[in-house]
Formats: sequence, C-alpha cells, structure tokens
Amino acid sequence: MIKTYYNTHASDMIENTLKVDLQPIYDKFEQLIKPGAKILDVGFGSGRDSLHFASKGYSVVSIDFASEVYSRGKILLNNEVLLVDVREMRYKNEFDAIWASAVFFHFTMDEIKDVLHRCYDALKTGGIVYLSFKYGEQELMRHGRYFNDFNEKKFETLMDNVDYFDMTQMWQTNDARPNHTEQYWLNVILTKK
Repeated sequence: MIKTYYNTHASDMIENTLKVDLQPIYDKFEQLIKPGAKILDVGFGSGRDSLHFASKGYSVVSIDFASEVYSRGKILLNNEVLLVDVREMRYKNEFDAIWASAVFFHFTMDEIKDVLHRCYDALKTGGIVYLSFKYGEQELMRHGRYFNDFNEKKFETLMDNVDYFDMTQMWQTNDARPNHTEQYWLNVILTKK
C-alpha cells in the first residue's frame, strides 16, 4: 500500500520535498559525526538529504523501497543508490550514522522496534540514527497511507523496550514546507551503545 503510493506519487513527493531547507536539523546531526563519516540515508525519497550529505564530503549510501523513487534517485544522485526496504536490510557494523527522515512514521510499533534493531546492527559502536515523526499520538490513515504519530511521551514509552540505544536528543520543529507551517514534527537522535 505505502510502496504503491510512493511509486504512483513519486513526482509530487520529489517536487514537494526536494527544496525543503532542513539546515537546522542537519547542523544538530552533523555535530555528532566526523568528517567523511559513512551515512545510510534510509527512504531517501527526493534525494534532498543524500545530496546535502554528499556535498559535505560524507560517504553516502541511499536506499528506498519504491522502485520509481529508486529509478529517479539513480539519475539524480552520484553516490551508491540501492532498492532496499529498511525492514529487510542486513548491514553489519558498516555505518557511522543513519538518517531516516519521515520514514519510521509509516511503521507500526512492532515494525519500528524491528527496524531499530536492524539500524543497531548496521551501525558501528557509537553510531547515531536520526528519526522524525509527525507530532502527536495517533495511528491513522492519511491519504491512503498509514501514519504513526509520536510525541515525547509516546517515544519514551517505545524506548522503554529498546535498551541498545541511548536517547541523545529529542526536539520539536515546525514543518519546513511553506504551506505546512502549522504541522509539528518530533525529531530524535539515538546513539548505539
């Protein structure tokens, strides 16, 4: 269902997100990694974040599960681009950081726990993972897609069952898209123990 949505709406998604300025979030993330770090961009979507990190000299691997998004990424990006579903990835101790902007919010609680464990496996010791969620508590369908919204309390409850990451930072931001400024996001950075 979600994959079909992104294959069908790839052009709109790219147009609506490619130019969104996430510099304040990049700054927080990049303060925690070394120059030249290897970053996995999960659900790379428009390619915006992969382009940013590659331009800063990081080694970037971009994955997405939607074939149409993957095909467009192969054209736009100069780094490694792979058709991989994060729920099936099998990396081991390979990355210094994982960037998953607006990805985990399509997963159920059990899927999030599983994918966090896969992220743990993929990261080197001390590696970090960035996640973002629409702000709230609801699980609902929006425009044919499942969304799992999070606030601080709900995320902390999730982390009660995830003891292999430390909570490094958690903060709210307004949506950076000009026509969505009333929407808030929960941003989280976790560090592998």
